[in-house]
Amino acid sequence: MAKSRQLKFLVLLVAAVGLLLLPEIMAVLARPRDEAWARVEQADAIRFAINPTSMPFDGLGSHGDFFGLDVDLANELARRLGKRAEFVIAGYDSLYDVLRVGQAEATISALPIDPEKLDGWAYSEPYFEAGQVMVGRLPEPEKTSAVSIAVEYGSAADIAARYLARRRAGLEIKYTSSAADALKAVVNGWSAAALIDGVSAKQLLPQFPDLQIVEQVTSTPYAIAVWGESGQLLAAINAKLAEMKRDGTIQRMVEEWMRK
Repeated sequence: MAKSRQLKFLVLLVAAVGLLLLPEIMAVLARPRDEAWARVEQADAIRFAINPTSMPFDGLGSHGDFFGLDVDLANELARRLGKRAEFVIAGYDSLYDVLRVGQAEATISALPIDPEKLDGWAYSEPYFEAGQVMVGRLPEPEKTSAVSIAVEYGSAADIAARYLARRRAGLEIKYTSSAADALKAVVNGWSAAALIDGVSAKQLLPQFPDLQIVEQVTSTPYAIAVWGESGQLLAAINAKLAEMKRDGTIQRMVEEWMRK
């Protein structure tokens, strides 16, 4: 009789614990399966969608070989995940759709984070900042708060400069034919500062040792995109990106490709 009561008590206890855990159990069961991560685990490769038309990030050689910062980054990410990288060519407008239909697990293609895409897709932590930067002279960059700013006519820097001019009274925009000419305008004293994008800054500033970045004016972070239900894959990618930032791998890759 005592054993029967003990058994009944244990049954009731297990049932009570089960009821307490039921919401957590149901949440786990309701969580969408990460199909992309399942494919990566089952295969020896992770497929990256790429639009190889944007050097120094993405290029395609005459023999079908991919190269660029994004390609090196994807190859190293895959290696650290114990896989190899495969590249799937996609038109720029299809870089997200290939993730939705399972033709690739991730997209890496000088891809700026787009808030309008967050309903269906997700982004990794950024690996590159391509936004507009203000460049001024050394050792007195504070003078760039002033009076004139050189920009390439018709560029994104031009748009950003017009916005700045509405906020900073007296700011004069001076137009040039290229980002390099905008920097030369500062060196020659024609303009107090220049506004150029982050890619141009990394490519050109080594040629202008008397200039430096003095302000990040706009932010255009580049990141890796995955399908919105690929939480495990995204976590794995972010973990490896964090490693590569800590050990200097991403910085070395950026410096290498921006010099080319």
